[in-house]
Amino acid sequence: MSAMRRHSRPRQGNRLRGLDDGGIHLLARRKNEFAESDKVKALLWCARHCCLCGKAAGVGIEVAHLDPKLSDFDNAIPLCFDCHGATGHYNPRHPRGRKYNIAELKARRDQVYEQYTRPLVPPVLYFLAQRGATERQLPDVGFYISNLGNTYPVRARVQVKLAQSSRMWPENSGHFSGRALWNLNPGFSVSAHFDVSQAMLEKEPLRARIDVGLIDIYEREHKLLPVGYIHQLGTSDDWYLEPSEEELGIPL
Repeated sequence: MSAMRRHSRPRQGNRLRGLDDGGIHLLARRKNEFAESDKVKALLWCARHCCLCGKAAGVGIEVAHLDPKLSDFDNAIPLCFDCHGATGHYNPRHPRGRKYNIAELKARRDQVYEQYTRPLVPPVLYFLAQRGATERQLPDVGFYISNLGNTYPVRARVQVKLAQSSRMWPENSGHFSGRALWNLNPGFSVSAHFDVSQAMLEKEPLRARIDVGLIDIYEREHKLLPVGYIHQLGTSDDWYLEPSEEELGIPL
């Protein structure tokens, strides 16, 4: 007499809860799913506002894909239910209006992100100077940066590029490479410095470009416009501000 085999059926309760028979969330098996930390960050950056229509969505919001094949953070866009449906609704056989493209959606998303994270960025002052609390002589160059706010800390990314005439000098390393992060608590100031090569101390004016990015408490970076300085070697003992990026002539 052959043994009776018993076939198990999936437990209906688990299926309704989105679990398989082992209790594993089925949603976790979806391809290209965003990391949970990325979803939280995106929702914080937009304060749960739709990144297309701009309305406060509350729980009626989804972290959607700009490109369904990608799951990196830059591919995420928080959308309300209506706008999520509208972004995918377009019939190329009967084109009316203009469909949303990824570039437009990214730009609109970044507008909303900026609107709700900009208040987290305190005023920050920074400049090159040979004179101040500490007197410095070339080739030693002084740099000062200060968090003038009294509420939020911020991290700064500082990159300094130097040029003379048509020659671009090698990029700075360490704290001035744009890779190191400076911690600036409210009211906190840093007086720093870096050395330039003796070969730079020629008659041609020495030009410096400073690019600063400020990273808020929710880890969003806010890139400031570049600031330029010029040192007239031999005729001046300090740097003067050059506000025009075109006149400065140092590319990013």
